[in-house]
Amino acid sequence: MINIVSIARREAALSVGLAMLYMLGWWLSAYQVSPELTFGGWPLWFLLSCLFNPLLFVGLCVVMVRYCFKTVALDSPEPASSPEPIHRPAPKNSSSIAPSHHHESGTQS
Repeated sequence: MINIVSIARREAALSVGLAMLYMLGWWLSAYQVSPELTFGGWPLWFLLSCLFNPLLFVGLCVVMVRYCFKTVALDSPEPASSPEPIHRPAPKNSSSIAPSHHHESGTQS
């Protein structure tokens, strides 16, 4: 049997680690890159911290989910001894179920 709690803890640790790595990358690119450096007229710190890092980490999230996360069934399996559910036929008179077409206005005439 798969231990769902250990899988959830592992995946949570991976997610928190990736988030911390993102914050470190953002801090390094925002505060350690010289403001005088530019690329295409834009400050390099801005391009790195606001454009490149988010795109990089979205890609890393996709890779992490695809290769590190496991598919886990969240519903519990039915015990073998449980009886089959009773299937009752739909009522033959559907007029009691049909919505009423009567419309009352909020104003009096």
